[in-house]
Amino acid sequence: MLIVDNDPWIQRMVATVLGQGGHLVNLAGDAQGALTCASKVLPEVVITTVGLPVVDGWPWWERLRVMPEQSSTPIIFLTGANEDPATIRGFDPVRDQQLAKPFRIEDLERRLHSVLSRLRESVVTDPPHPRRSLPDKPSRGLRPLSAMQGALDLIGLSSILMILEIERKTGILLLEQPQTAARLFIRKGRIIRAEMDAPNTCSGTTAVYAALTWNTGRFDFLVGDVGGIDDIQASTAFLLMEGARRVDEASQNKPPT
Repeated sequence: MLIVDNDPWIQRMVATVLGQGGHLVNLAGDAQGALTCASKVLPEVVITTVGLPVVDGWPWWERLRVMPEQSSTPIIFLTGANEDPATIRGFDPVRDQQLAKPFRIEDLERRLHSVLSRLRESVVTDPPHPRRSLPDKPSRGLRPLSAMQGALDLIGLSSILMILEIERKTGILLLEQPQTAARLFIRKGRIIRAEMDAPNTCSGTTAVYAALTWNTGRFDFLVGDVGGIDDIQASTAFLLMEGARRVDEASQNKPPT
């Protein structure tokens, strides 16, 4: 599942609800990010806002459908109240769905159910298609038990931690950069342990504050039981405020260039 919207609140809301329903989610905040995500992890369904800048004169989803493996990807278009689906370039009334903002989650779930039902029917009627082998819940390209995955430059670590706290989730938040990785162990929405790999090996709150400075990289939330002692002993709100304070302090103490 790929969610594309430049409104972080829409991203968080939809990702949280779909994650609760067992769907595996990638997030993107702009057209280029959406194309990058879709090229790495083939989504079975795309949920995208219509009001995004074009890419080389094309709506990003038309660029997507030029790719052979994505030519039949169903899309749920999120439109403004006054936008007519008939004017959306590339909109297929048989394959796609439209939902006007603001919308109720129940309406989004109904449209998603309709799209997935049609996809599963197509497995029976058109089995040779190379990308239509659907499990009960989409999982192509994601780690087992992964509930949410995306890029840190599209949705920041602070926002991710807020989502997990609000939903009281339990699992491991894996953060990856080319040369290192960090793991935040989360129980009922609170970080209880943290560790960061070399070259900046550290643990506890030091690892949390270091990870909060990352503006690039990938995140993957793996659902599962997390036992052990709470080594952090601090709320998410405190960690975020203290992390922001440390970043501000470091920038003020940085010598002028």
